[in-house]
Amino acid sequence: MKQFLLLFFILSSSLYANENIIIGDSLCTFIDNASKKADRLAPKGDLAGTHLWYGGTTLTWLKEKVNLYPVTPTVRNVIISTGTNSAYSTNDDIPGLVDALKTKFPNANLIVVPGSWWIKQPTRWVVTVSEEKVRDYYARFEALGVTLTTPVGDSRVCCSNDPHGNFEIYKTIGAEIDALIN
Repeated sequence: MKQFLLLFFILSSSLYANENIIIGDSLCTFIDNASKKADRLAPKGDLAGTHLWYGGTTLTWLKEKVNLYPVTPTVRNVIISTGTNSAYSTNDDIPGLVDALKTKFPNANLIVVPGSWWIKQPTRWVVTVSEEKVRDYYARFEALGVTLTTPVGDSRVCCSNDPHGNFEIYKTIGAEIDALIN
């Protein structure tokens, strides 16, 4: 059994050997499309459980997945998209996620892409929090030494009420990420 686990961790580390990874929620798709230097860790639907992104997930889900991931010192930058699906809850364990990321990716810089507010899907408003609440949420990351990019922003302005799409704001965010990870 020990040999199997060792082989699994070696293979999973080499399969996803990108030095600059994007993890978190559904916005990872659009961040990935806009960055030339970072990629989502693994494809959606990776049943081995080695992926660290999935649509509709919360910070709690991400922290649990990170804690299961092998220590990977070859990762240089971790780009994180999270917060929207928990409506930027003050109960989110941001210090726990940051600690887990620093443990699993000990040589990585942490970069967070602040999410959006006022998200409307076809029949209902999904996230109706204020810009102030969103900025306060991500200030908690920044206080822990995590770098922030430009936020996705007010989806009524940037994204036709829903941030799920290859909107211009992602080009700005992707360029910022690429500049940060040179």
